[in-house]
Amino acid sequence: MKQFIAKLQQAKIARLGLCPLPTPLTPIHNGKILVFAPHPDDEILGCGGTLALLRQEGCSVKVIFVTDGAGAGSLDADAPLIRRKEAIDSLATLGINDMEFLDEPDGGFRNSSQFETKVDTLLHQFNPDWLFLPSVLDYHRDHVAIGHAILNCWQRCETSSRAFIYEIWSPLPATRIMDISSVINLKKQAISCYALPLSHCNYLSAIIGLASYRGLFLPKKAEESYAEAFVEAEKKGPLSGLQYRMLKLRIYLENLLRN
Repeated sequence: MKQFIAKLQQAKIARLGLCPLPTPLTPIHNGKILVFAPHPDDEILGCGGTLALLRQEGCSVKVIFVTDGAGAGSLDADAPLIRRKEAIDSLATLGINDMEFLDEPDGGFRNSSQFETKVDTLLHQFNPDWLFLPSVLDYHRDHVAIGHAILNCWQRCETSSRAFIYEIWSPLPATRIMDISSVINLKKQAISCYALPLSHCNYLSAIIGLASYRGLFLPKKAEESYAEAFVEAEKKGPLSGLQYRMLKLRIYLENLLRN
């Protein structure tokens, strides 16, 4: 039986494409874009370049900050106010001034019917063409829980919007790629506004390095290229599709990392 299964796997591997790459994304014109960020700075780290391009194409962009940014109790008491100010300044560099702060507990987010009602309301009222949300494969627990909750709401919502999962702490098995080479300096400026997070980690170097690596997925150019990678979510039930397989892998990884 093991030999039979091994032969089946080998046959499937033999049929794989040589090197399939994520499909390039093209910014839409004059669309409505809704972004969910677990913490202030996730929106810029995960999809800031894409948001800059969409604003240049005349899109209206609304950013929802889910938690209060208190750092799960590890930061000073004034951290939420500081990070809120930094978020406003950061988004302003991209020409974005529409945002909401839901003030859920940082590090202790738990999904609830009240939270999903807020998400449902935002989806229906704003009616986005594109939706951006955190990954259920991410290492940060808030990102996993918030991403999963929003996916559930989006999947049951009667909307034609496309949903894109962005990466922060864990690289994605990307299916879509956006060329952000022309706005990489804007992304750097926006990240630099987050002085408090940058005082703890060098997110600027790490995220720009990730964008440079993702640039390898783009058609070859003479100059250095930068990109942001996404998984486009599938409009299927919660127990099917790539996002569900990503969540199962994340839970499996948790057990491996604890051993």
